[in-house]
Amino acid sequence: MVFNYFSIIIGFIFFYFLFHKFPLLEDEEKNISESLNNHSISIIIPARNEESNLPNILKDLKNQNQKIHEIICVDDDSTDSTAKIIKESRVNYLNINTLPNGWKGKTWACQNGAKKATGDLLLFIDSDVRLSPSAIKCLLSHYEKNGNPISIQPYHTVEKKHEYFSLFFNLIQICATSLSVYKAKKHIGFYGPVLLISKELFLKNGGYEAVKNSVIEDFNLGKFYNKKNIVIDLIMGGKHIKFKMYPNSFFEVFEGWSKNFSSGSISISLNLFALIFFWIVYLTVLPFEFVHSFIIKNYFLSLLTLIIYILTALKINKSAKKIGSYPLFVGVIYPIYLLVFHLIFFYSLLGTYVFKTTKWKGRNMKGN
Repeated sequence: MVFNYFSIIIGFIFFYFLFHKFPLLEDEEKNISESLNNHSISIIIPARNEESNLPNILKDLKNQNQKIHEIICVDDDSTDSTAKIIKESRVNYLNINTLPNGWKGKTWACQNGAKKATGDLLLFIDSDVRLSPSAIKCLLSHYEKNGNPISIQPYHTVEKKHEYFSLFFNLIQICATSLSVYKAKKHIGFYGPVLLISKELFLKNGGYEAVKNSVIEDFNLGKFYNKKNIVIDLIMGGKHIKFKMYPNSFFEVFEGWSKNFSSGSISISLNLFALIFFWIVYLTVLPFEFVHSFIIKNYFLSLLTLIIYILTALKINKSAKKIGSYPLFVGVIYPIYLLVFHLIFFYSLLGTYVFKTTKWKGRNMKGN
């Protein structure tokens, strides 16, 4: 009992430290817009069975108001119409139907795409990302300020109810990089969907070689850069860069998050892990204590936990609105989504550390 209320108080405080800020990708700065054309940008899209997403991202790239040097689509041994779509789109087609030992599909696809690229900047984009017409110009405008590698967490466009179950995974993913953490001095790791980096810096550090067998390749690649004291910039996509996350079914949500989340949890710093742990404990304990206080007829505690619950729901809703188009009721009934988070996380632990494998897009995913 004492531990539960201690967890609620500490976790409630931690909530405001963990999710304090959500910096957005800003509009391009007019005074440096002319210098953006000095860069030649190569866009690399790794694609495995992406026939439903590729037409959208290729259309968005065609409509950009910033000149693009080249687009390279890397077909990662797809079994659907991915190759046909790429060829009909008249972009550079690269097929990798063999996967060397020790490499994952995405790392190998990105590595080969980077080697083929001829631009001085590399922009890796996942197929499910959507771009505003000025998205790339905004990215380059930010890059012009300091030349640091930039990774974007897109705004989650939520359309179907099963997509709400990604909420807690997305929140934890953002604060695990310290992006949203109060007064965090540096960012940790990269996000997976969008990465802009100079080709010189990328190849100088071996590309994806250092994380070739990683299931959470982008996060670990960013940590690799952290260890080399290379400053990285993380930003929220806001209105310019969005994506749909596992839109097809709940099974896709389950499979997508279970393939890497447990291994990612042990990759974050110990301090952040402790903060997130108490935050999750508090969110879990709070509704139980609210119900328990009614059962034992302690109405003072009932009122107190009710007030904390309302404040918690409002804070969840406020944070959720920053990262995606989540409705208000998601915060109100958050215990449902938290319960599923626990189930998926437990399954991910089993897959990663007991069965030593998880599955994604028909492939067994083994690695760190």
